[in-house]
Order: sequence, then structure tokens, then C-alpha cells
Amino acid sequence: MITDDKQTNEHLRSYINYYTGLKNPRYAVLVKGEWGVGKTHLIKNILKDDQKFYVSLFGLTTIQEVHSAVFVKMYPNRSRLKKILNWFGSSSMKANDVTLALGPLVGNIANALIKEKVDNSKTIVFDDLERCSINLEDLFGAINKYVEHHGCKVIVIAHDDKLNDELTNKKEKKFGQV
Repeated sequence: MITDDKQTNEHLRSYINYYTGLKNPRYAVLVKGEWGVGKTHLIKNILKDDQKFYVSLFGLTTIQEVHSAVFVKMYPNRSRLKKILNWFGSSSMKANDVTLALGPLVGNIANALIKEKVDNSKTIVFDDLERCSINLEDLFGAINKYVEHHGCKVIVIAHDDKLNDELTNKKEKKFGQV
């Protein structure tokens, strides 16, 4: 938990530095505390921009949106490619009086690229867990995929008192350190 206590903040700083120094920890870290105590500020100060991909979960409603947000942070120049693919995805092509809908094919290719093209050189920081309207089991599954299948280091920031009992029951199974 984060407080104004310098000792607590120093402990978190020390642990985050330890965690990010691990080669392949295979677990995520949950940073929790009351709103306004500086969780996000502290994590952003511990991990500089070139050490993290910061993704706010606020307002996200689907797992695909989570994957897309991570992809855009990891590959900002390639996000233009995704926009082009989405444009083609809403188009169709006519050749010799045969109309071919490109939407499903292009959309599936773009989605597969977003889910599988993962840069694990930096820590992924997911913020605003309690402000996300995605089912927690599904969201934890997506986070777990980054950790276990892609070898990413993941830090999740939350005000878990605002989350329902579902998080309390599941967080110990999903996070190596709370």
C-alpha cells in the first residue's frame, strides 16, 4: 500500500527495481492504495518512459481494446498501419462483378498481429484497474498472457477497496506480489 510514509515508498521503489531487474519473473505485481496517495506518480517516477509501456484501463470495455492499447504503446508508428487496416476492413473490393468483403479477413489479421506481436523489453504498467468495465477474470487472463506467454513484466495499479470481492478472491492467484 502506498502512503505518505517515506519508508513505505522506499520499500516499493526497492521492490519495483528488484522486480524489473529479474530476467523472467513469471508473475505480475499489484500496487494498491487509496485514491490520491500517489501510486501512479510514484511508479512513473520509479520507471522512466524508456523503461515502461503505460496503459490506462480507464474506459476500456473489451479485451481487444486492452491488446490494442498495449500495441499502440509498444509500436506507436505501427498504430498507423492498424488504422489503415481498419479502413480496409470496412471496405470491399469489386473485381469482375464479384464483390469481396475485406472486413473479416483484414480485421482478423490485424487482431492476431496485435495479440502476438509483443515487445517484452519494457515493463507494462496497467493503471486504473478499478475503472475498467471488463470482466476481471477476462482481464486477468489477458494480463496473464503477457506475463506467462510473452515473458513480460507487468505492474497493475489499483484502488482495490473500490473493486468488488471478485478481485479479492482472485488477486492472490494472479499476482506474485501485492
